[in-house]
Amino acid sequence: MSWLILLPIIALVCGSAPAFADDDERYLNCMNSFDCGNITGAGYPFSGSDRPGYCGYPGFELSCRNQDPEITIMGSIYKLLGINNQSRTLNVSRTDYTENLCPTLFSNTSLTPNLLSSNSDHGEVSLYYGCPSPIPSGFSAQFTCNINDTDMMGYFVTVNNSVLSMTAPILITYLTTCNNSVIVPAHQSAILPILGNPTIAQLLGAINQGFDLVWSANDSLCDTCKSSGGQCGYNQTTTAFSCFCADQPQEFECTESPQASSPSTSMSSFIS
Repeated sequence: MSWLILLPIIALVCGSAPAFADDDERYLNCMNSFDCGNITGAGYPFSGSDRPGYCGYPGFELSCRNQDPEITIMGSIYKLLGINNQSRTLNVSRTDYTENLCPTLFSNTSLTPNLLSSNSDHGEVSLYYGCPSPIPSGFSAQFTCNINDTDMMGYFVTVNNSVLSMTAPILITYLTTCNNSVIVPAHQSAILPILGNPTIAQLLGAINQGFDLVWSANDSLCDTCKSSGGQCGYNQTTTAFSCFCADQPQEFECTESPQASSPSTSMSSFIS
């Protein structure tokens, strides 16, 4: 067979090989990564920007505001400082305590049950607002706030209340008379240096270092899906994990189509 006849046949057989146009739309969309600020290449379980909701697990929707990546957890907005895929850990900080200790709303940090949990370096700072005067002597970790046009005195404590009740029972009794209290997580390693010098600047620095959260989002299923060449996602109709493959979604992993090897077989027959 002459090459003049063979070339059109090769073009006919191979012309549709890069069949990206025929690939499942969800498979293609979930190839995209979330990129914002210092966070790049974020995939499953996260969605946001070029990653539609079905590319991530519910509760891991990311947004980008002025090149600051953010995640909303139980109605509160956190700045996303880092992602460690190996340990499946997020490093986040509360956006309402970025610049000062005076938020517009008083809210504790709540984590999504069975989805996010604290790691071993977890510590907490207790903030008290609207406290009466005078304060017990020997306690200097105080600050002032004007919240909703109301001036108030506040205090912060870097040890938990059980320890404080043993070491300073008068102080813990006093703090219970404050109008509001908020618990803000931080790395325990960042809190320890504040014990000897409790300044507002040091406290804000510790809070802005964030704290770590370990996620759980069908990760073992995603590992199986990715190893089979698929893209991890979520079926929003059945509310279950889904493995998006080039041809169609599968429950756990992609299976090779019987037709996948036919082009090469046909090619060898023509060349021979």
